[in-house]
Amino acid sequence: MKPPRRFLDRWLRVSLVTAALVLVALLTSAAGPPPARAGQFTIATCQANGDYSSGAFADFATRGMKWRRACNPLGPGLRGLVTANVPGEGHVAVESQSAFVLEAPPETTFSSLDWSGYAHRRDCRYALQLYAVRPDGSVDTIKNVKANHSCPKVKMAQASSWPRPTAYQLGGASRIVQRVVCMGAPSADYCSAKGQNYLQTFTAEVTVVDETPPSVSVSPGGPFVAGEWVSGTQTVGYEASDNTGVKEVEGFAGSQAAGSSARACDYTQRIPCPSGSGQFVVETQHLPEGTQQLHLVATDAAGNQAESSPVTVRIDNTPPGAVPVAVEGGEAWRNRDSFSLLWQNAPEEDRAPITAAHWRICRVGTQECQAGTATGPSISSVGGLTVPGPGEWEAQIWRQDAAGNTQPQNASVPVRLRFDPEPPELGFEPTSAQDPDRVAVHVADKVSGVAGGEIELSRVGSGVWQPLATTLEGGDELVGRIEDASLPAGEYQLRATATDRAGNEAATESRVDGQPMKVTLPLRVPTSLGAGILARKVHRKVLHHHGRRRVVRHVTTEEVPKETVGVGGKARFSGRLLDRAGNPLAGATVTVYQEVPEEAEAQVGTVTTGPDGAFTYEVPAESSRHLRFVYGGTATTLPSEGSAELLVRGASTLKVDHDHVLNGQSVDFSGEVEGRPLPADGKLIELQYRASDEWVTFRTIRSDAKGRWSIEYPFKRTCGVEEYRFRVELPGEAGYPLEPGHSHVLTVIVRGRPCQMF
Repeated sequence: MKPPRRFLDRWLRVSLVTAALVLVALLTSAAGPPPARAGQFTIATCQANGDYSSGAFADFATRGMKWRRACNPLGPGLRGLVTANVPGEGHVAVESQSAFVLEAPPETTFSSLDWSGYAHRRDCRYALQLYAVRPDGSVDTIKNVKANHSCPKVKMAQASSWPRPTAYQLGGASRIVQRVVCMGAPSADYCSAKGQNYLQTFTAEVTVVDETPPSVSVSPGGPFVAGEWVSGTQTVGYEASDNTGVKEVEGFAGSQAAGSSARACDYTQRIPCPSGSGQFVVETQHLPEGTQQLHLVATDAAGNQAESSPVTVRIDNTPPGAVPVAVEGGEAWRNRDSFSLLWQNAPEEDRAPITAAHWRICRVGTQECQAGTATGPSISSVGGLTVPGPGEWEAQIWRQDAAGNTQPQNASVPVRLRFDPEPPELGFEPTSAQDPDRVAVHVADKVSGVAGGEIELSRVGSGVWQPLATTLEGGDELVGRIEDASLPAGEYQLRATATDRAGNEAATESRVDGQPMKVTLPLRVPTSLGAGILARKVHRKVLHHHGRRRVVRHVTTEEVPKETVGVGGKARFSGRLLDRAGNPLAGATVTVYQEVPEEAEAQVGTVTTGPDGAFTYEVPAESSRHLRFVYGGTATTLPSEGSAELLVRGASTLKVDHDHVLNGQSVDFSGEVEGRPLPADGKLIELQYRASDEWVTFRTIRSDAKGRWSIEYPFKRTCGVEEYRFRVELPGEAGYPLEPGHSHVLTVIVRGRPCQMF
């Protein structure tokens, strides 16, 4: 009996496919395994992984065929990935099949397969196949129990076992197929369903070659990746995708690891790892501070890596340090409740700028406090601060930067805020009979204290006020003195003003009892002090007795206001101190002031009055001087003074080496200026001779710095015998504190030839 035509066609078709599979297998074996390449991962299936997963394979079965996923070796029935026919009565149509198919992930290929399994056939018309398909459609046969080939004896089963995993090179295949297919036979276009025909996979480990890198980018959002200054823990979001999924995304700040996101991968699946968005945490404390570039590195399931475009990040985890703080306008008391704190932010390269300042104000010595915060770019002052009430307060600030770093322990050294809105209270105190010119004003200020004040005096009706020299004594008393010695007598009124340390001012013209403050001058007893120089005066009196005339000389010592004396010796000044009634003031101290020409007045001594109120003062007669004797007064007596002037004539010694000479000869005049001090370049002197009734200067010279001088003078025009009289004149000049004077006169006799008479 001949088989039908359609059976022959199908049988021929299946035979051709089988032959092609055999040929491909031979070619693949001859070529050898391809070299290993980078970017690979393994899909482990069935008993090759601990959970016996087979999810990487897709399944397929036609009518009369079945598949089974039973990778756990423990259990009933066939185990592993099983492709088989459904046993039963009847038969299975040609080309009926069951299959497991593993497709390579997009843009990948398979390089090898480690496989173990078992094949069982009772009907020779089934083909049991395991093969790989390349992208070009060519096939690599791995296992092939061919239909209608090496058939078992009737009622016998045919079995092939591969219990140990064997490596098979796939050479770039993109699909692996395990199937059982009914091929039929020339005599029958069906397969029997009575027996079990199946192919089992126990283990399958497929190496996938993936040379496609992933893509990764930083997701916008959040201050960290936006380039703002941050600190502490930050989150980085990203978008990552790959044909085999992304296994891990790592962040790097420069070259230092910043954080990572490990994604759950299942290498039992065709695409082991997920793609899509994710995030990871960055602990910025472990990274360098400053501005830096952050980039992400994504690793796909095959180990391929790719970097994202970098983004600029700025990290600062250091709180701003303490800075010196000042109060605008100083820490003095003020009467306006408004304060500003100032400081300087030192430049810090590549650090978060200061954006806020926290402040705290506490009353000194208490826990009464208030606090607040001021913000602003590069803030360096806090203005408009007020204190809760009058008194003394302490203020501190601590800064915060743009990264949020702040630390109260870095607060500044406290500065004082002092506020006093109330003026002081004041009033004139009663005057004292023991100290009548003393004026005192009681001043009280309970907050900031008294800073000072002024007392003024005005003659009643004049409208003119003049201040008194005022001091603050004991912190609560303004004290001044009325100079009644220099003011006209009469009635005067007083007023006082006082300020506290906050600048509050108050004024009064009243005593503490409310009465007007008026006084009558003078307040102290007037005194008088006479002074002069004791000078000897010769008085001549002509007496006539019995027709005879006789002159009597009488010498007295008188007190004169001015006296001229020669240089050398001493001069005595005297005076007397009396009160208004003419009573002497004994035991009083009188201060002596001296004024020398071209020098300022200076105090040179003191004297004490005797029981009669008199005193004397002796000075050397070495230069002209004006003496002023001053009695300073007491708390009950007025001051007074007197003066006298001593004039001292300049002088010089005069010598000549010969007092008798012949005409034609010379003499040497010499001497030394008396009186001190001398001008720095010496004293000007004039040598004079007596001509008729006047003195004539014939030579002008200057002494040395010590006052010594000398000149040579020749006699040339003398005839007969002549007697010449010479002296030295000392004119007045700057730097010489004596009056003009001259030396004694000396005589030189010169003898010449007899004079010729005409």
